[in-house]
Amino acid sequence: MPLSPRELRERFKSKVVKRAIWENHWQELADFILPNKNSITTKRSKGEKTNTHLFDNTAIQANELLAGALHGLLTNPYTQWFELYTGNPDIDSDDGARLWLQDSTRRMHTVINDSNFQTEIHEYYLDLPAFGTAPLLMEEDEETIVRFMAIHIGNIYISENNKGFIDEAYRTFEWPARLIVANFGLDEANLSKKVMSAYKQNSDEVFKLLHGVYPNADTDSSGKLSNFPFISHYTVLDEDEDISVKGFNEFPFIIGRWSKISDEEYGRGPGMTALPEAKTINKMTEMTLLGAAKMINPPLQMPDDGFVLPLKTFPGGVNYYRAGGTDRVEALLSKDFRIDFGEAMMEKHRQRIREAFFVDQLQLGTGPQMTATEVNQLTEEKLRLLAPVLGGQHNETLGPIVSRLFKIMDRKKLFLPMPDIIRSAGGLGVRYSSQIARIQKQAEGDNILKTVQAASPFIQADPTVLDNFDGDESIREIARIYNFPQKMIRPKVEVEKIRKGRQQAQEQAAQQQQQTAAADNLSKVKPAIQG
Repeated sequence: MPLSPRELRERFKSKVVKRAIWENHWQELADFILPNKNSITTKRSKGEKTNTHLFDNTAIQANELLAGALHGLLTNPYTQWFELYTGNPDIDSDDGARLWLQDSTRRMHTVINDSNFQTEIHEYYLDLPAFGTAPLLMEEDEETIVRFMAIHIGNIYISENNKGFIDEAYRTFEWPARLIVANFGLDEANLSKKVMSAYKQNSDEVFKLLHGVYPNADTDSSGKLSNFPFISHYTVLDEDEDISVKGFNEFPFIIGRWSKISDEEYGRGPGMTALPEAKTINKMTEMTLLGAAKMINPPLQMPDDGFVLPLKTFPGGVNYYRAGGTDRVEALLSKDFRIDFGEAMMEKHRQRIREAFFVDQLQLGTGPQMTATEVNQLTEEKLRLLAPVLGGQHNETLGPIVSRLFKIMDRKKLFLPMPDIIRSAGGLGVRYSSQIARIQKQAEGDNILKTVQAASPFIQADPTVLDNFDGDESIREIARIYNFPQKMIRPKVEVEKIRKGRQQAQEQAAQQQQQTAAADNLSKVKPAIQG
């Protein structure tokens, strides 16, 4: 049963109170790591400069590099980064089942790449390491099937259920009347008098909207929304009239946390680890620039009389002083003053920032003596070290996206008819085939190849050792591990048919050869008998 506008506001206000303690921390993180979004407690006008307080951009670049790595390693648009499976090895190895699973996976990737996913997920990846929490809204769309929207961390309020999963989210945003009408329709029953008046007058007045998604506590009734486990509720924040109330089959918000303390709802990320260093290096750079300015244009000392003022310090300036005087204008700097003194210290702070954002793992160094094999091995080793860190995004980011996408496409009947063998499995799961996931899976394939390689001496000494191996199952397992397209693998029935045909052809050739040999022998013996 949906809440009333007043109840929705009260629930939202309770989330605001709970989140307040995070906001100053997020503001600092944004100031030094993600300045384009530093309008959490400090409100800024659109287009206003946001980084005038910064003197060093090491943390900004490190966060951008990590965000790009997340995008490339987890959801690369040019690779198939997930695949469907049933979890039953017998079903997953069935040729017909694999063909349907791979076709459905390919259709899902096409829908994702045709939407605005790649644009919005990059903003999501920028927020995730910087703030430790990143929100993304995934809605159905009539034209592109699904539509994504990255939400500013300052506009999202969340709550967990008893299992630690986020099942309640609220966001605020501002829209003029024309966008409200474009999104929800020109229905006076759903729009307040203020909104309708502003729309009819073509006014640019902006309304602050509240969007809440929360569990439906009335799923057992026979009401219009009873079949939906979640309710999506829009209202104007300071009014008691609803704009839109509808049901959702799945929770539409994707809320990723980099890491999370058990009694906290919002996450913590590398940005919080790097923040002290970012603030330190920013101050050190400011002081170093000030020192450089003093070296270039130093403060001056001169006697209190004997010079005609003002002093001219520009190039070519002529200063007059009393003849016979011994005093002169001198730079007021210590002889031990060195501008390069802080460079080594600053570089140490910069390195610690890069390490906090895993830059040392993401940038794969190579040397002149390294072979291509050594480079590949180094790449795999570094990616394996990142796997536990980035693999944590499977549960809160990739899993919900793929699950909701499949259900939306299934409701729209965008898949081929599901084979009975898959339907009997009782459900589908998701395997991730990003670069990191592939490296983890390839270890399994490498073990098979190493086993065959180790067995080679024994096979050469005694070929009957091969009887211990099932060649067909081995090659199909290798193909599965390396995600080889099923449509390029012949079904087992067709393979048996080819082998039977080959065997029959060999038997026929052998019979023909025997008949030819017998005829030749007979032609040689016949003259001797006749003689």
